Amino acid sequence: MYLLGLIGMFLLSLAAQAASNSPALDSIRKKGVIRVGVKTDFSPYNSLNAQGEVVGFESDIAALIAQRLGVALKKVSITTENRFQKLELGDVDILISTVGDTAARRKIATAVEPGYNETSVNVLFKPGAAVDAWPKIRHETICAVQGSYFNKPMSERYLLELQTYKTVRDAHMALRDGQCSGFLYATAALANTAKLPEWRGYTMPLPNALITPMAIFIARNEQGSELDLALGNIVAELHRTGWLLEANNRWGIASTAWLTAQKAIWSEHDKDGLYKCVRNSSGNWVAACRSGEYVSSTEVTGVQAVGLWVKEQLGVDLNFIYDPYDRTQFLTGIAYSMLLITCSIAISLTLGIAVAIAVDGRSGWDTRAIHTVMAYGRLTPPLLMMYLIFFGFGSWTMREFGLKLPAFAVAAFCSGYYTAGMVMRAFLEAASHVRSTEPGYRLRLRQLARTAQYANWPVKQALINLTKQTMIASAIAIPELLSASSLLIAEKGNIFLTMTVLLMTFYLITSLWSRLFDYLEKAWLPVAERP
Repeated sequence: MYLLGLIGMFLLSLAAQAASNSPALDSIRKKGVIRVGVKTDFSPYNSLNAQGEVVGFESDIAALIAQRLGVALKKVSITTENRFQKLELGDVDILISTVGDTAARRKIATAVEPGYNETSVNVLFKPGAAVDAWPKIRHETICAVQGSYFNKPMSERYLLELQTYKTVRDAHMALRDGQCSGFLYATAALANTAKLPEWRGYTMPLPNALITPMAIFIARNEQGSELDLALGNIVAELHRTGWLLEANNRWGIASTAWLTAQKAIWSEHDKDGLYKCVRNSSGNWVAACRSGEYVSSTEVTGVQAVGLWVKEQLGVDLNFIYDPYDRTQFLTGIAYSMLLITCSIAISLTLGIAVAIAVDGRSGWDTRAIHTVMAYGRLTPPLLMMYLIFFGFGSWTMREFGLKLPAFAVAAFCSGYYTAGMVMRAFLEAASHVRSTEPGYRLRLRQLARTAQYANWPVKQALINLTKQTMIASAIAIPELLSASSLLIAEKGNIFLTMTVLLMTFYLITSLWSRLFDYLEKAWLPVAERP
């Protein structure tokens, strides 16, 4: 009995230790206070009011968390530059300070899932300096704040010359003094600044970039702890009840799409009436409710599990296989490329053959005019033609008639028109060759197969080259394969692997079309008539 009693006491002590595996939470409960690191220069998330109090969207979250844990709240002022140092040194228990949830930050601290809002990036321009597209500010001097996670990727992606300052106030002063043409920062904060009377004339017309969830961060050794689970459960409940969305609107934060989507995800029930987003045996939320970037191969099945296993075991990041969003982008790029090739081939063959039939054996000013028009298409680079039609002629139709030219149709026409001149030339030369033995021969539709015997090789080569031209369509914002790959590189930084896969995919696409052309050639041209 004595031995059993000792064993029982030992097991109880283990259970007590297991139930309280969070040093931070033990400290919070012991002191009766939770120290939350907050920023004071990021209105409406947090700022100082007239009484010198820290108020904002994140302050409301901090107050609610303290209430749920049954402790008092102490807000500790931090900055973008020192917030993780404060957490590491134990000066704060948790961070609620507009911290974007990124893979790099997860290496130095623990991100509580789910996130409580999203952040994106934009530029506030001084009067007269605003542009409406990110590529237009390449090599421009742009103000930024030291320590912002988006500085490096935005600088690399858009070739920005960043001039970094320690605080938002300093960056504001630099912008007003003309030290830079714009201020790169979080969209919500910039939107709030632009509303102020003293910032009249400052605008931010660029589309939002780098949309990223914001998360509560705790110490690195707290991952999976009782504090981690408690905070995650609180945030999940705030999504389900719509509290976060209501607080977002109450503080005048314009961006609501992400919070609306999260409310729907975390409120969804299964057929038994239970929430679909629940924790699994390891304490993590089920994979369907988490960002695919942070899910392991053991948490998913199918193709996603294979892709993640390859990444974990071999270090090969096949994000376009295991990440559903990236996979959709990549497959969409392939689909657009194939459709663009198909349409361009149809245009080139139809136009080239029709014109060849119309002008063969004929003369006159109208015939010469047709030859000139087709020669222009054959001798003008298709990329230049796309720019001329889409940006030149397209801007005129938009200005005069409000008519926007469809980018896909422009790309298909330009590629088809360029190749149609080669197809026409091949058929006319083939018809001329036939006339060397049959003086009265003329190219007509019923004699097309016979003429094609001599035109098939140059036509096939022209069409094969056309399949490679789809890459230039990204210049007018068509999401074909090159565009999709470039976006994946920009998001993941996986340049070598993505470009290698792009090269192999284009090789396979070109080989597929080449085989299809060979098959159609054999099926259409009778064996006896082939030269």
